[in-house]
Amino acid sequence: MKKQILLVAHEDDVLESFPAALTQAGYEVSLVHAGLQAIRRARELSPDLIVIDATLPEMDGATARDILHRLPSTARIPALLLKPRPHRLMPLPLQDESIRAGLTQPLNPGELLNQVEAALALFQEQQLEADLAEMAENYG
Repeated sequence: MKKQILLVAHEDDVLESFPAALTQAGYEVSLVHAGLQAIRRARELSPDLIVIDATLPEMDGATARDILHRLPSTARIPALLLKPRPHRLMPLPLQDESIRAGLTQPLNPGELLNQVEAALALFQEQQLEADLAEMAENYG
């Protein structure tokens, strides 16, 4: 089963290259252009990962992700935040553990793909650890 990525962006360079790169790598991509749309679509789809632009119209990406983090149906979905230049790739100083990293734009599709794969692997590992801890608690 293909992993589903919700891509939330409004800049042409992102919209032109990222969906194709993710699709070619075997991911199913859903694309929206604004923060409120991201909230609605994430609730509908429950994607495996959200890649969200920090500078969205009407609501910035971090605010949209904060709202998603508070909703029970979307709270555990990990996210990558696309940040404007001049910052480098770096962990975000946020308490929201599901936001894995900030990615600097412009970003090439290969860099994005590497970060998507790393975020999904980390999330899967954390899910496994949480499941094992719960099983140990229930049966231990």
